[in-house]
Amino acid sequence: MSDSKKILMVSDACYPELSPRAFRTTELARELAREGHRVTLLIPNRQVFRDDPLQADGLRVIFADGTVEGRGGSAVARRNKSIRRFIPKFAQRWILYFYCHEFFAKYNPGIFRRLVALDEPFDAVLSISYPAAIHRAVSRAMRRNPNLRHTVTIAEFSDPPFRGDVAPNVFPVYYLILKCWGRRFDYFTIPVEKALGCYTPYKSRERIRIIPQGFDLNAVKRRPYEPNPQPTFAYAGRFYERIRDPRFFFDFLETLDADFRFDLYINYLDPCFAEMIRQAQQRVRGRIVLREALPRERLIERLGAADFLINFDNTTSNATPSKLIDYAMTGRPILSFNDRTFDPDGFRAALRGDYRAQVRGIDLSQYDIRNVAAQFIDLIDAGKQKE
Repeated sequence: MSDSKKILMVSDACYPELSPRAFRTTELARELAREGHRVTLLIPNRQVFRDDPLQADGLRVIFADGTVEGRGGSAVARRNKSIRRFIPKFAQRWILYFYCHEFFAKYNPGIFRRLVALDEPFDAVLSISYPAAIHRAVSRAMRRNPNLRHTVTIAEFSDPPFRGDVAPNVFPVYYLILKCWGRRFDYFTIPVEKALGCYTPYKSRERIRIIPQGFDLNAVKRRPYEPNPQPTFAYAGRFYERIRDPRFFFDFLETLDADFRFDLYINYLDPCFAEMIRQAQQRVRGRIVLREALPRERLIERLGAADFLINFDNTTSNATPSKLIDYAMTGRPILSFNDRTFDPDGFRAALRGDYRAQVRGIDLSQYDIRNVAAQFIDLIDAGKQKE
């Protein structure tokens, strides 16, 4: 094992929040600490983090400067959410051409101030997005704090900027900012190879590493599977207009002349999708059931009781939902599609227990948090050798 390192991680989310970013931050911080590294995790000063703090030997959690944010989020976030309620969506898209919501509205000045005040050296600084405003805070702090500047700096991107090919022309100045980050950070890390083209304009290929999302594969309990009395399938995650929009599928369910149960585990439901589900519940022959959001380990265990699972592919070609990894850990068949790739006959076959249309070839070993943490340590070692 490499020598023990002192690592600063900066993130907008972690345990006990339920989101892919929270899972990535939590798993990586715990594993690095478990391997003997000294990890300092800087997160927003939210009440949810203080009520149920993330704890592990070798892990120190510190909070952004400023007052504690309630469960409703920061005042800036609440104000922006309120304003968006009164602006038509077409106008919001036009505004976003000039105003980068992710970059400005989600910027946390308290994180920047805490970074500037850190008076200790680190072997590496790992900045974790989403949002990209985390990178903005770290990048600004590097200019003010030599302890951050004179170390290996890594910017991790969960999704391509502005979702890559969905809105490539939004807020052009943002891409100039990415070029600036490309000079300040030693490395970019991205989760999938197919997103490389979204980053090579801002960072040379040899300074971009592909490191997938990592999970503790031993922490999940898989219950013995028993077929359900009625065909039962499940989905866990969130819906997004134009990116992960399931309206086509709910329209299809209304055409089925068969009994079924569709379990939905959604931790945040936009009003438009809530209404879509409500109407579908009244029209389908089977049952559509909204379930409570669950911690990740319990959710995976619960999903394992379904006959099969469904995933709605992003319309982008450069992002892979992390839920496919969770799904694979259940051991149940997975059907993955979007409105362009959906196969009605393959789905009807799955209702009969014929899973020939299932996703194949998911290698869980590459998502083992031990392998993922080792890749980050190797990257830090490579960066120190180039100093």
